[in-house]
Amino acid sequence: MSDKEIIMLYNYEWMLERLYSMLPPRLSSRAYDIPSIEIDYIGEHTYVRNFAQICERLRRDPRITMRYFLKELGKPGALDDRNNLIIYGAIKAQTIRELYNRFLETYVKCPTCGSYDTELHREGKVYYIRCLACGAVSYVKPI
Repeated sequence: MSDKEIIMLYNYEWMLERLYSMLPPRLSSRAYDIPSIEIDYIGEHTYVRNFAQICERLRRDPRITMRYFLKELGKPGALDDRNNLIIYGAIKAQTIRELYNRFLETYVKCPTCGSYDTELHREGKVYYIRCLACGAVSYVKPI
C-alpha cells in the first residue's frame, strides 16, 4: 500500500469511529426484550403495574400511551404518581394484552426493518415513527 492509501484508510476508520461515537445508545431491538404487561385488579379498577417501565423501554410518553389505551377501550383512567396506568373499570387481561400487541405493531415496530428501537414524533397533527436502527421514517395515524 502506498502512503496515500494508508492515510485515506486511517481517515476513513477515524471518521467511522467518530460517527459511531455520536450515535445515541441503542437498546436491543429484539421482540423478546419488550416487557410483557402486568395487570392487577383492585375492586372495579384495572392496574397496569409496569406501565412506566414499558413506556421507558419503548421510548414513548406515558400520557400518549395512556391516551391510546383509554381511547381504544372507551374507558376513563389516569396515571398514578409512579406513572402506572389505572383504568376505571374491570377489563379482561386478554383484551389489554391484545391492545398492547396492536399498539406495538402500529406505533412502535418499524415497518421497514421490524426493529422495536424507534421514537414517536409529532409535527402538528401528524405522527411518525423514526427508526433508530435503519433510519426509516413511517407515518402513523394520530393517537
